[in-house]
Amino acid sequence: MQSLIIIILLLLPSLIFASESAYVFVIDENYNPVQGYKLLETQRDDIYISKIEPIKKWITTLRSQLIVVQDGYIYPVRDSIIVDKKKGIALLLIDFSQRKPLYFNPEEFLIDRDINVLIANKKVTYLKVKTLFPSEIKKEAKKGKISDYTALAEQYEKTGQWNMALSVYEDILKQKQESNIINKIGVLYYRLGNFKKAREYFQMLSKDEKTIARLVGICIIEKDFEEALKLINNSGLNSAYMHYLKGIIYYLIGNKDRAYIEVFMLIPLNNELAQNLRDLLR
Repeated sequence: MQSLIIIILLLLPSLIFASESAYVFVIDENYNPVQGYKLLETQRDDIYISKIEPIKKWITTLRSQLIVVQDGYIYPVRDSIIVDKKKGIALLLIDFSQRKPLYFNPEEFLIDRDINVLIANKKVTYLKVKTLFPSEIKKEAKKGKISDYTALAEQYEKTGQWNMALSVYEDILKQKQESNIINKIGVLYYRLGNFKKAREYFQMLSKDEKTIARLVGICIIEKDFEEALKLINNSGLNSAYMHYLKGIIYYLIGNKDRAYIEVFMLIPLNNELAQNLRDLLR
């Protein structure tokens, strides 16, 4: 199982911690988790509602830092704002540009899951978020203004507001069917961990190497290795990366002999990938 997780991380982002919930962890100077706390999401993808306790723990733990964990990724907390000191409620702002794959299993560490005070004050806190961080008003998609609407979606995407970006891209798609928009929607669903929807959109695209690799990546995450091999074999592609993916799949299902055949086929195509696959099989 550990090998499978490592390989999936190398191929495409995955959901190690399969949960829609978000948590903030205090980690020490060696990046080891000290304690976790459950969070509430807000109307913005980069802001979370938290109790004050993790901030206190961070302050009192020497050379520590705060990270938010969600959907198999970690995000460093770039700022914290106490919005109600009496009730112990704060906002945590994360840095999307520093996103990294999750490197530990949160369930193995102590997590404070009591968020009753956050739920009880959710509406008031949402209003404070809206006041402190007014979002750009979503423009109406009109004929002849698709480019402006696309720019808005791209801005949401760049700032990590993936749900907002997804909503805008889907509205654009209703106005105009374009492969690049379909691709963006598929990628966003993938990032959000909705592999079923991501697959639906990727299957609308031409079956080039990038699309096949993404569909194969989803199959690997879902452990549907038979379907992954079928996708590669039916694609008609004979590229180095396809042989590399086949080698990994054969390794995952315990067929090292077939995996080594892919190594030999890789050597004249891409020696670096061949070496990587060989190292994995040793």
